Amino acid sequence: FYCSFIVKKIGFYKIIKFPSSDTKNGVLFMYQKGDVPFLTRKTLLIKGMAGNDKRGGHTHHKTNQILICLSGRCKVSLNNGKDKAEVVLNKADEGLLLYPYVWHTMYGFKPNTILLVLADRKYNEKEYIRNYEEFMKIIKHKKL
Repeated sequence: FYCSFIVKKIGFYKIIKFPSSDTKNGVLFMYQKGDVPFLTRKTLLIKGMAGNDKRGGHTHHKTNQILICLSGRCKVSLNNGKDKAEVVLNKADEGLLLYPYVWHTMYGFKPNTILLVLADRKYNEKEYIRNYEEFMKIIKHKKL
């Protein structure tokens, strides 16, 4: 009935497997304290994207966040200034944990994709790095 979360660390990001339970009338997914590795201070729901749309295209100075694909499918390109990766999100019981200074872009959205984002900080525009060249300059001078 209940499976506690599993974390799979892959270099500069993690895949979190959230608890779920298959009930008689549907599947229940749980994103709760203990499974989410931080106190959630911001929650975003992203929907209505078309196949060629891109979301993200930025990073953060301090924010940790988890991307969860509630329905549909999308790809996420990741870049920490040294390594690159691509992750496919298509399971409501898996989340992609992103750390600060990981440039991320979501793309390749299937119809009716709904993406949930949990973050450990409230929105603050000063927290964002939206220019890739600026990101690379910052990364070059940081020991991450």
